[in-house]
Amino acid sequence: MKKKLMIMVLAILMMVVVAACNSNGDTETSQNNEGQETNNEQSNEANNSDSNAGAELEFPTQEIRVIVPYDPGGTSDSTARVVSDIIRKEELLPENVNVVNLPGANTRNGLEEVLNADPDGHTLLLHHSTLNAMNAVGQIDISYEDYELISQVSHTPSVLVGNADSEFQTFDEYLEEAESNPGSISVGITNIGSTTHLAYEAMMDAAGNPDAFKVVPFQSGADLVTAHLGGQVDLRMASTPDSIQYVESGDAVALVSSSYEKHFHPSLQDAVSFSELGVDTGVSVRFGFYAPPGTPEEVINYLDEVLAKVVENEEFQQFADDNGAEPEYLNSEEFIAENESVQNIFNTLAENIDIE
Repeated sequence: MKKKLMIMVLAILMMVVVAACNSNGDTETSQNNEGQETNNEQSNEANNSDSNAGAELEFPTQEIRVIVPYDPGGTSDSTARVVSDIIRKEELLPENVNVVNLPGANTRNGLEEVLNADPDGHTLLLHHSTLNAMNAVGQIDISYEDYELISQVSHTPSVLVGNADSEFQTFDEYLEEAESNPGSISVGITNIGSTTHLAYEAMMDAAGNPDAFKVVPFQSGADLVTAHLGGQVDLRMASTPDSIQYVESGDAVALVSSSYEKHFHPSLQDAVSFSELGVDTGVSVRFGFYAPPGTPEEVINYLDEVLAKVVENEEFQQFADDNGAEPEYLNSEEFIAENESVQNIFNTLAENIDIE
């Protein structure tokens, strides 16, 4: 009887121990499962965070407007339109790029349209170094610094040309004559305070005799060409396309190029470069794109990459060549640095220029 009672007690104790072990096992399993779920949640959150950080930029979300502060038909307008066409053909952006001409108020209408636009990259400005010149001489109180600069796409230097029939065939010869006989050599320019005018002033300042030539302003390039070919002025500051045309026809001689290095066009490479004159930078009409102040850096970088591809495009290369420009891409930082350099030169030169 005692033996049976002992067996029953041992059996009961074993059942209690097993139950306790199962209970602890369930608790540990539950704790392990909870821990695993927590780890999974943390892992998922981390993955989602990485996914969001690497998500593509949500831009553009609508049509992009490129504002040109000039009438249709000019170089600014045609540059903006060929860029727009290439972006469309090559599908470089998921939205259309529409060129809008807003001339008037000495370019202020177009400039302010972009300044006051939402800084989201959907309204851009196509402009050039004239903005630097106009600001320097006080024609307008808007500066390149008021915008976010995206990139440069091309540039075109000015060229000082002489008459092919003249007894003087080099810049030094003209300068020597002018210094020997003050007022004997005249030079025609278009518009006091223009980029071309300031390029001329930079040239003469570097030559060491800013007042050597008698400056004669003209209202239009066509009037200036007529006056020069007719002998009314001895020299003229010409655009690159104009220079190429008359140098190749044998009517003019290229004397000085406002490019820093030798002029990119074969017909104009005999001209003295600005670096040879001792000027720290070239003074070209630099075409580029500007965005409203406050436009996010990631949007600027995205557009910068798109424009780099445009400049590399064969169609843009041909367009630039046909229009006497050099396709030259400068990224945002390089474009800002170039503007800063040119603005400093223009500001110094403008101190002695009266545009009234």
